[in-house]
This record gives sequence, C-alpha cells and structure tokens, in this order.
Amino acid sequence: MSKRYKMNVFIDVIEFTNTPDNHQAIIDFVGLPISVEYTSDGVQLRVIRGAYSVLIAKIGECVVKESDGSLRVCTKEYLESEYELVEVAE
Repeated sequence: MSKRYKMNVFIDVIEFTNTPDNHQAIIDFVGLPISVEYTSDGVQLRVIRGAYSVLIAKIGECVVKESDGSLRVCTKEYLESEYELVEVAE
C-alpha cells in the first residue's frame, strides 16, 4: 500500500523590480554577484552562481531561496497559489 506525506517548508523570496535599492538587496539576499541586462525581450537579472551556472529572472519575477540554500525563480502567482505568506521583512 502506498502512502503520501506532505512537508511544509519555509522559503525566502525577493522580487526583482530593477531599482538601485533592489539590486543591492538581491546581492545581499543571494550572496552572489549579479548583472542586469537590457535585452530586446526586456530587462533581466542574472545571478551568477558560477562560470556555467546563471539564474535569470525578469522584472516582477521572484528569486526563491529554498531551505537548503539553493536558488530558483518563480512568479508571484505561483508563490501565492502554492505557499502561505507568513512574514514580511523590510
């Protein structure tokens, strides 16, 4: 007989808004260098994890730090549908 379990985990999130204060906040949040590119598709944030490992987020998307420290990108809509907001830090 198979069983299914659910685990609630905490994640930390910061939204990319492309303001000077936001750039520094993201650097502080991820602890890695970033670059901001202005492309024909719009503005995008690049979090540089390594020579061949870059995380890319567009304006309005969120950088998520998992409980194990790994990073990923998702939309605010996805966060609101899958997670419950428990704290807002300024």
